[in-house]
This record gives sequence, structure tokens and C-alpha cells, in this order.
Amino acid sequence: MAKSVDEYRKEIIRQMKAHKIYSKGLDMQITSLASAMRNLELANAEIDGLETTTVYETTRYGEKLAPHPVFKVAKEAQDMITRQMKALGLTAEDLAGEIDEDPLVDMTKKLSKKRKAPVIIKPNK
Repeated sequence: MAKSVDEYRKEIIRQMKAHKIYSKGLDMQITSLASAMRNLELANAEIDGLETTTVYETTRYGEKLAPHPVFKVAKEAQDMITRQMKALGLTAEDLAGEIDEDPLVDMTKKLSKKRKAPVIIKPNK
């Protein structure tokens, strides 16, 4: 089930406060961003249920093949999200929340801690 616009608003405000960039005057843009995020989520949910990416459109010249309208909605929502995030000074990483540590980086850090001084092995001469 898709989140409501209000849930998105609260999440955006929480992230903005965490980055110390929230201001009450930005509420209109925050609501616009939240609405676009909900539209994108709904469009993506509908895209997941599609079996084809095209529909037949009836014109005065007959029927023609056209892209499914939900793709236009998704593209417009993506464009709106990008514009609003730029205006609010947010990045995708900011809204994604905490990003898990890369397992390879984590393993490298652990190995570095265990091995304080590197041991150099030289072949016998």
C-alpha cells in the first residue's frame, strides 16, 4: 500500500531537520515533493502490474500503437522530484535514510585493525 502524502511530508521534514536545513517557509515545496513521491510510487505500482508497455490509441486515422500513459505520469513525477529536491537542497541519499555500509569496506576496516604492522615476506636468496 502506498504511503500517504502526509507520511512523505513527515519523512522529508525529519531528514531536513537532521541536516539542519528545515524552515517553515519551505512547507509548500515539501508538500509538492511529497505529492510527487507518492505519484511516482503509485505509477511504479501500476507499471509492475502491466504485461505490455504499449496500448492501442484510436485516432481519426485509425488505431495506432502508443506508450502506456502511466510511463508519462512516472516520468513527470521523476522530473518534479528532481526539481523539488534541487530547490530544497536535498539529495537522493538524504531521503534514502541511512545507507548500509559496503561489506567489502567493512571487511577491509576489520582487517586493517587486526593487522597493525604489516609483515613483509621476502624470498630466500
